[in-house]
Amino acid sequence: MALPLLNELRGIRPAGRGSEGIRGTLLPPQNDPPPLYAMKTVNLNQRIGKRRPSLQAYTLVEVLFATALTSIMFFAGLGAITFSKVQLMRDRERAVMSDFCTHYIETLKGINFDNLTPGNAINPLYDGIGANEYGKKVTIRIPNDASWVSLNSTNYQSFCPDLAYLSGRNPQMSLGLATTTSGGSVRTRQATLQVRWDAPLRRGSQEMLRMDLLRLRDIESGQ
Repeated sequence: MALPLLNELRGIRPAGRGSEGIRGTLLPPQNDPPPLYAMKTVNLNQRIGKRRPSLQAYTLVEVLFATALTSIMFFAGLGAITFSKVQLMRDRERAVMSDFCTHYIETLKGINFDNLTPGNAINPLYDGIGANEYGKKVTIRIPNDASWVSLNSTNYQSFCPDLAYLSGRNPQMSLGLATTTSGGSVRTRQATLQVRWDAPLRRGSQEMLRMDLLRLRDIESGQ
């Protein structure tokens, strides 16, 4: 009885008895459930087209915040560019004025100690009588006092051609002379040269530069 029960569980139906023994036929399974992959495919197909991401618009607060942030970044970048440009112009202008002051002071070193007085030319080349290497007569004399003198002139621009770059900055110079007398004669002469010009883009106070020259009679004459 165990064999028919086992055949029934296996789906084998007895066909009869013969000389060859017990024969049987395999019965198709009844009411088998659908495969698992088919169930998943059906479920997936059922969900396609039904669930779509909905489009959500930005709120007014988000738009205002994004606009403000973009504006801040834009103006910050614009300010950085302007600051860099101003610094570049300031450095270039200071280099030009430093070159002028150095040239002027070195020229004063070349004249005689007693000729370092107001009204005299800073060098025989700039006395307005003889022409320079360019065929021009240039007159540059030591100022009578420490008043400010404009550098926007042909004479000073011939003395230092780079001053033409600062023609729009109202460049000016001031030269003050001080002496020390001992035993009835001048023993020292001090020249204080100052220059000033307007700041780039007229932002901030005027730029200034100062150089000093001290000459001693005892050292120069060897007394």
